Amino acid sequence: MPEGVYMLGNTEEKFGLVGRGLHNLSALLVLVLIGHGWWMVTFAAREMRVTHYTWHASIGYSLLALVVIRLLWRWTHTVPPVLAGSAPWERWAAHLGHWGLYALMLATSVLGWGLAGTFRTPLDAKLLGIIPMPAIASADMHGQLEEMHEIAAWSLAALIVVHVAAALYHHFIRHDNILRRMY
Repeated sequence: MPEGVYMLGNTEEKFGLVGRGLHNLSALLVLVLIGHGWWMVTFAAREMRVTHYTWHASIGYSLLALVVIRLLWRWTHTVPPVLAGSAPWERWAAHLGHWGLYALMLATSVLGWGLAGTFRTPLDAKLLGIIPMPAIASADMHGQLEEMHEIAAWSLAALIVVHVAAALYHHFIRHDNILRRMY
């Protein structure tokens, strides 16, 4: 194994095991939530929707907690800098893209949390399957929260496509170490 593969903390050159783990778990949860969210409102049988909404909300609460942990980790640990020699617009785009991902993950999760408390049939969704989450919005906000949650989720999906495309561009076209820093 190359040196540093099992390092927990980040370095100036590479993300550590904790940073990579938080990134990959967040990515997995976001992809599951976007896929499941689309499926449940498009194809799930009406009589099963509350069950799917409850499952979806529980996973969404876990994503919210994970994003908070990621931000705390990021603010307390070294983050590999944007590549030296990058154009100013590339540095700006990289920072804007990453903070946009964090902002949209938080916004989508908080909007979903608000939405979960507005259903006619109360959702029995819990953080990590054990911690009850209080309602943070009233039932009269359901339509507005549903629309805002959907817009935030699709905006997040679009930014993820840009993020992945940029990583692949750096790896296959520019042949730099951007992607290897995370994996």
